[in-house]
Amino acid sequence: MRCHPDHRRFAALIALAALFICVVACGDLASPQPRIATQAPLPTRAASVAVGGKPAAPSGQRTDATSQAGDDAESEALGATSVRDETSTPDETVTADETATTDQTATAGIVAPTGGRWIDVNVTTFRVHLMEGTNVTRTIAPVAVGVEVDTGNFTSTQTGLFYVYNKIGGLQYDAPYDSYISDWVGFDMDKQNGFHSFLKDKDGKDTVTSTGRVSNGCIRSAAAADIFAFADIGMPVLVHA
Repeated sequence: MRCHPDHRRFAALIALAALFICVVACGDLASPQPRIATQAPLPTRAASVAVGGKPAAPSGQRTDATSQAGDDAESEALGATSVRDETSTPDETVTADETATTDQTATAGIVAPTGGRWIDVNVTTFRVHLMEGTNVTRTIAPVAVGVEVDTGNFTSTQTGLFYVYNKIGGLQYDAPYDSYISDWVGFDMDKQNGFHSFLKDKDGKDTVTSTGRVSNGCIRSAAAADIFAFADIGMPVLVHA
């Protein structure tokens, strides 16, 4: 049986009305209208800033110094010297016969690399040496090391032979310590320690430039960008007293 023309027109009108109701309710599908947020947005960092640095310490362990005065007091209690030389350049003059590993590694039972490029860190003199075999190509000093050294705590700078396992360039937000750093080079996977810049604000300006035994285990330096450029994944890093 054929459908009456009036019935077809009625069905078409019904379909058109349904489409109109859908468009009114949902908006134009080609250019949807923004929805009203149901909750306040969370605080955000700049989209260009990565998350990096040292993660939070396990529960029950020291997470950060509450103040610079607290760091200095603890450093003095440990018999360390906090060095501040923010006006001078971070590089010392390298003498021709400087070797960086002559007597320290023998007593620690650590065999220093004798070939290739590697990084030497002296936690007693607060120096980083960029090495080519047994030759020092550059000395960066003074640097910051951990308030704790070889305590085994998460915030300790541990001595030993490590290897670079990751690198993150540019400005990064270190959430556990509510600070910014740059030029991260990770080498101690167990304690999550690495080389990085002095502490910065969100605009990349240095805020904490103290050196000596003041950090949460990482090696801070004014020349972090140069260490970052020198380091390769898998490169040996020797940390010693």
